[in-house]
Order: sequence, then C-alpha cells, then structure tokens
Amino acid sequence: MRTLVAAFLLIAGAATAEPPGVEHFFQLPRFARMTLSPDGATIAALAPVAGRQNLLVLDVKTRKPAPVTGYTTRDIVEVHWVSSKRLLVRTGTLGTQSFEARGGGLFAIDRDASDGRMISEGSDERSTAGVRFVGRPLFLVRTLPGETDDIIAQEVVYSLEGARSGNLFRVNTRTGRRASLGLGKPDSGEGESWVVDNQGVPRVLVVFSRGKVRIHYRAGLDAPWQKLDEYSQTLPGWVPLAVAEDDKSLLVSDNRSRDKAAIVRYDPSTRTFGEVLAEHPQVDLRELIGEEGRAVGVAFEADRGGFAWFDAELARLQRNIDAALPDMVNRLSWSRDRTMVLVDSRSDTSPGAFFLLDAKAGKMEWLVDRAPWIEPKRMAPMRPVRYAARDGMQIPAYLTLPASATAKDLPLVVVVHGGPWIDGDSWGFDPEAQFLASRGYAVLQPNFRGTTHYGWKHFAASFGQWGLAMQDDISDGVKWAVNQGIADPKRVCIYGASYGGYATMMGLAKTPELFRCGINYVGVTDVNLFLTATWADYAQSDFIKYAVKELVGDAGRDAERLKANSPVELAARIKAPVLMAYGGADMRVPIEHGTRMRSALERAGAKPIWILAEGEGHGFREMKNQKMFYEAMEKFLAEHI
Repeated sequence: MRTLVAAFLLIAGAATAEPPGVEHFFQLPRFARMTLSPDGATIAALAPVAGRQNLLVLDVKTRKPAPVTGYTTRDIVEVHWVSSKRLLVRTGTLGTQSFEARGGGLFAIDRDASDGRMISEGSDERSTAGVRFVGRPLFLVRTLPGETDDIIAQEVVYSLEGARSGNLFRVNTRTGRRASLGLGKPDSGEGESWVVDNQGVPRVLVVFSRGKVRIHYRAGLDAPWQKLDEYSQTLPGWVPLAVAEDDKSLLVSDNRSRDKAAIVRYDPSTRTFGEVLAEHPQVDLRELIGEEGRAVGVAFEADRGGFAWFDAELARLQRNIDAALPDMVNRLSWSRDRTMVLVDSRSDTSPGAFFLLDAKAGKMEWLVDRAPWIEPKRMAPMRPVRYAARDGMQIPAYLTLPASATAKDLPLVVVVHGGPWIDGDSWGFDPEAQFLASRGYAVLQPNFRGTTHYGWKHFAASFGQWGLAMQDDISDGVKWAVNQGIADPKRVCIYGASYGGYATMMGLAKTPELFRCGINYVGVTDVNLFLTATWADYAQSDFIKYAVKELVGDAGRDAERLKANSPVELAARIKAPVLMAYGGADMRVPIEHGTRMRSALERAGAKPIWILAEGEGHGFREMKNQKMFYEAMEKFLAEHI
C-alpha cells in the first residue's frame, strides 16, 4: 500500500511544475522522537495532537498507540523514561527554528496516563494573577539505574538580573519530594554542571564563573571536595563527563594539549590524564553514550554523524544495522536486556524513520516515518565539502544542489548559521536547504571559524573577528563555489538568522560585488548595542561581562573596530536589495537592531522590505508567521537572483 501511494504521489508531482508549499518543509513532524522503555515493552513518542506536540505510547507487541497527554496551548519538547513505567516530560513552545523552546515545565506521568505530577513550573505554568520576578525550574541531570522513581535535577534561578544555577536535588517523581544534594558544595557560579554517580552521589562539580572554569571532585559521599583545576573559558581545557566503571577514575573530554578534544581517562587521585579512549581527526568528541550509567560508546558529528563503541556487541550491532540501512545515520537505543533495539534512521534527503529490531528473532521492522509526506527521491542531496580560506584555514561546509539540476552556474544562496559559537550546520535533512533547493537554488552552508566542535584552532581563530576573518570565510566560500563552476557570480544572495543576520548585512556592506541581495532574519546590526543593551536576556550574564570581551571586543577599548564592523554604521555602502524580518518580543536580539538598521538604510536612500511579527521571539514559531516569512523570501529571491 505504501508503495502504491508513493508511486501515485510521484506521478502527481511530475504532472505539476509547482514545488511544494512552505508547510511541506516546515510543519512539525508526524513523530519527532521515539524512545524505548528500559524493559523494552513500550515506546514513548512525541507527535502532534490537535496542532500541538504531545506524548503518546505504543505497545511493542500490539503496536497500538495510546495518548498520554493532551496539551492544546503548549508542546512536549522532551521525554525521558524514569523507569519502565514512568516518564518525565518538559513542556515548551515549538517551531521549526531551534533558537529556543519557550516554556520549561517539568512533569512526570505513568505510561498509562495515570499519576501525573508537576515536578517544577516553567513560564507556561506561572500564575498570571501578579508579576512573577523569580522562577526556579528544574532541569534533568540524569536518571538512575534500575526501576526507581527518582531523578537527579538541577535548579536554575531566573530573575530580572538574569539566570544563575541553584541547588541540586534528588527528586521523587511520584511524590514530588526533593532531597538537597547541593548543600556544602565547594563553589558556585552563574553556570554549574554536575557529574553524579550511579548511587546518586554528586562526584564532580564544574563551575563557570567570571570567565573561569573551576573543577571540583570528591571520591564519595563522605569524602572532602578537592579542587582539581581552574582555567580561562577562552583557553583550551577539559570537562569531566562521567565516573568510570572503576568508580575512581573519570572519563573526560580533553583538548589541553591537542587541537581536537578526545575522550580520555583521568585519575583524580594523582591528577593525571591517562589512556585516550577515543579521538577523531576532524572533530571534538564530547558526547558519551551510556547504558545504565556505564559509558559504552561515543557519538560524533564529522562530515556525517557517527558512533564508535567501546562495547563489542554494540559495535557489531551498529555494523549490521548500517548495512541494512545504508547511506543513513542510524542512532540506536535498546532495552536493558538488549533484546529490543530502537533505530532512529535519518539522512540528508529524509527526515528519517524509526525501526524496531527484535534481536532474539533477528528481525527488524519499520515502525513509522518521521514526516511521511517528504519523498526522499525528490529531495536534494547534501554534500560535505571543504574549501581554503584566504589564510589557508580549511572551512568545513555543506553544499546542497537542486535535485534536478546540473552543478553548473546555478543561482546560489549562502546560508550563514547563528550563534556564532555553536556546532553549526550538520549533514542531515535541513528544511531551509531543501526549501531553497526545491526553488532551484544551490545552497552553501559554511561552518566558518568560530563554529564549535572542529577543534580549538578553528574556534580560537574567531576571537575578535566579527566582520573580519569570520566574514572572509563566508566570502571565500562564495568564491570557491564560483571557481568550481557551481555558482553564477551574478546570482548570489546571502541569508542568515541571528549572527547569520549580522553576517548578511556585513557581507552586503563589505563585499557588495559578491551579493545581489541579502535576507537578515532577527540579526544583530549594531555590535556596540549587542555588547551594552541592558534589556536583552543575556545582559547580566557572565558571558557578556567577561568572555565576550575576548570573543568579540570591549565596548570601550575596541570602540573604533566595533563601529567599523557594525552594519548599522555602514548602511551607505549597502546597494543591494534587503529583506529584514524581526520578532516583536525578541529578547535575544531586541527589535531595536532591526529598526536602527531600517532607519539607517532609509536615510541612505534604500527601501528595505520589512517584516515584523508581533509576539514572536528569536525565530518565528507560529506557522502563519513562518509561511509569511518563507513566502516573502521566495518572492524576494525570485526577483533578484
């Protein structure tokens, strides 16, 4: 039946020249996530119900789904199994942009939808009777082995002064009772992270404060805390990830003496780094995969995502599944006895599907497609590429070409990611890239210097380089695409959100010969305002007080450089058409960045297209606003390239 339906859709698609609409690419997936219970009997799934993402469960034997939640004004954005019977979920407000998920209430509920309890409130759960200046939501640190109802959770205190870390608790998700684990902690700061062992004992505290990282350790519940290290956040260092199986050593991500962070065994008693357990030539390793509190593998995001296993049985299982589902990134999760394995399988042309393997029977079955309306054969392949920047640094990037086009003299859209100090773009199904490719555009997504997880040199080369070397990396990508014969030099547009919006405006001002148009989505336009705004959500943070002075610059000391690299000061240089879109309730990049830029362009004689979505924040979430933005983008690009 699925084959007949797919064939009909292909025939219908061939009969029309119209590409799919905005909703085709940007609507919520049918199933966003699936996770297998520890006993292997039940699968928890996140799926839209009445327009909101809710929780349902599927019985593994019968495959019958049953709803667990029925929210109509918010979404479930996270789900975790606490035990084989009990689930933990977090609420929020979803959209296709991943800048943030608003909300944050934490709830526990049994898989039969009984015994629900609010563990901590988020913004959606706060009283509207009066003004609430302080919120104390909890965030999951870890679940515990076995069939306990307890979790370990970290409190974060939000106030008008910003956010700071609060207490650490062991929480019973059935009664709501909390036991403080953070009393007597040796240090505190705006940011804190904990490593908690399988007995629920906090063993490591990492504090991020005043531009420094401080690492503390204790050998057990009654052992004294000792400070292991302190280093600057803008220098290479190490971060503990887990307590090793011997209950004495630590598994850490370390790049003190290497460019790419590796997984290394660390002995706290001698303060020495020992065996290298895993390393990768392209990227940092920072994510361990656990099983009942034991590290069994590592995940990484190189040209394509992948997994390496310390466990021979899991390594064999991964090889077999990769052979059965080739050209996909296949992420595995499994029951406690490893008899049932859930496979989350994705690719560049497919949002993915879920499969269930019965290891005893040796049989793997398809469960559901994440977004069944997407036809992979009609999508555009994404290719990992690398090109040399003008100073010789290799820039990783992804190139997506229209599915039916030859790679020759195409109109090109350069899509610049936000952050900028985030992991950036990765190989997989990208709705924006696919939307643009479906309209006939080549898409280049550069992971310019500063993009994290490509090693320390790649990161540190971005310090103080807003509008300078970071911008050159993007321009050099355009020149590479032109020299390769991929892009028509007369038909190139630049687009980005947040920092990417800044890079869009700087590209138009700094290299007007490269770009025929630019699309700035919720972008920074005034670097001094970015550093000094008191009404942004980061204004009181340690980041803006300390690290940003080295990463971007000091508003006083570097005033001339910052002014020279602020698009709002360079409006007279911008001759290409501009589309700008902002959210009226954006607290990350306040709308003043947009209004100042619009006024500066108008004073220079330009007429930018202006989109304002009242009530939206840092990225549009309501489908009507997403549709408005992407349809405006489509029209704008069609007119100019």
